[in-house]
Amino acid sequence: MKYKNYISKKLNREPNEFELHLFSATYSEHCGYLHSRELLKLLPRTNSIYSSENAGGIKIGKHAILFKMESHNHPCAVEPFNGAATGIGGIVRDVLAMNARPIALCNSLKFGDDKRIIEGVVEGISNYGNCIGVPTVSTEVLYNKCFTENPLVNVTAVGIAKFDEIITSSSAYPGLKLMLVGSHTMKDGMGGASFASKKLGDEKKEDKLSIQIANPFMKKKLIEACLEIFAQKLVVTCQDCGAAGILSSTSEVALKSHTGVDIDLAKIHTGDSTIKDYEIMLSETQERMLLAVEEEKIPAIIKVLGKYEIPCSTIGDVTASGHYVVRNGRNVLSDLPVDLLVTPPSVPLDFTEMPVEDPAIININSPEIYTRYDHTVGTRTQLQPDNNPQFNSLYIWEEDCSLGIYTFSSTVSKTYEALINAKKEFEKRGFTPKGITNCLNFANPEIPPTMSEFRRTILAIKKFCEETGVPVCSGNVSFYNESSGSKIINMPTFTMVGVRYGG
Repeated sequence: MKYKNYISKKLNREPNEFELHLFSATYSEHCGYLHSRELLKLLPRTNSIYSSENAGGIKIGKHAILFKMESHNHPCAVEPFNGAATGIGGIVRDVLAMNARPIALCNSLKFGDDKRIIEGVVEGISNYGNCIGVPTVSTEVLYNKCFTENPLVNVTAVGIAKFDEIITSSSAYPGLKLMLVGSHTMKDGMGGASFASKKLGDEKKEDKLSIQIANPFMKKKLIEACLEIFAQKLVVTCQDCGAAGILSSTSEVALKSHTGVDIDLAKIHTGDSTIKDYEIMLSETQERMLLAVEEEKIPAIIKVLGKYEIPCSTIGDVTASGHYVVRNGRNVLSDLPVDLLVTPPSVPLDFTEMPVEDPAIININSPEIYTRYDHTVGTRTQLQPDNNPQFNSLYIWEEDCSLGIYTFSSTVSKTYEALINAKKEFEKRGFTPKGITNCLNFANPEIPPTMSEFRRTILAIKKFCEETGVPVCSGNVSFYNESSGSKIINMPTFTMVGVRYGG
């Protein structure tokens, strides 16, 4: 590992092999935001809520609309169906973790000439969203040959919560118990965070081990069980097991809450007797949530989970140590400062500029694609997709208003223009734009002009937000979208939401 010397110096000792596995995930681009984290601080957040949480959003009366966009580009290039399906599963968990019921899904898809990828991605999104009963209301589908080996699959989940009942990942305190809820931990999705932080290679068989397996029926049960548990006020903090699985969820709770954690792998419910210690930590098995709870409330939580036939295990404690401790029974595998584990060192940024021409990008959205998604389940959807499949409106009966939702993309040079046009689209329909989420899809940040284009994009978004008062509520960055044969057109993608009262 290239950061081994840095880690050794900070620890005043050599990290062991198990610890190096942990650092390989937390110091990856996907988890550590090595090239983007400083620039992302420039994005205006004023008028947003919980922008540093799993999903940010906007406040409407006594309720909150929480939403976030994510990418599953690399997984879809290797295994399109499960790559797309688990992308939906992952983004739904982000809003669920905050006690928000998912009420809508959106997607922006960029394809090339590989029909296997197109069919697999569309079927994966359709299958998962339809099975969990969340409508897909906004769909963008674009074509350029450069996306043949490097498809872009960006998905957004929108949820609603009572504002005073939102659960955050930063409320944990020493003495709480950590519970892992959901599927048995398996070897699927191994090293997914590291996989998403590298250029796509030719090792397709090896890469398939990094793809999670979708289980939408377990997800539907998990959604209902979690919301019931949250409604009974049984949980202090919740975090979904996304990239880097148990490692990321537990370390994020410790970091945001300024605490430590102590985890015992022997207590985790697994589904493979051959799974290794580091694999338990890094597995990205789907349909799992981490709960921080008071010990006396565990029986009530288990009772709800039993009703839905969802397995769980109490895996450790929140501590006051500020350290990330992992053991297997009495054998201590790691003892690391939380800050060191989750804060990778700075990397050099190359802002060399080079001329880039805007290529032809074709809109290939069609009824053959968007009609495969159930857009009416849940009874909130107000528009048919035929006129504009990228724009829809949901009835928020809790506040007697409509929520406009619009998903769109742009090349770097037209980012500001695209955002302005989206605002005009909302205003034309009588909506007031309230916030955006984004996924910034770029090629290798180590090779110019990727970082200069990334900075241009950030500054364009910043300009739009400052001029209009529309904040960035949440978002994601996806780098290394290239393979041995090609690289993508750098493309920022957005979902904008707005509100309309009456009519």
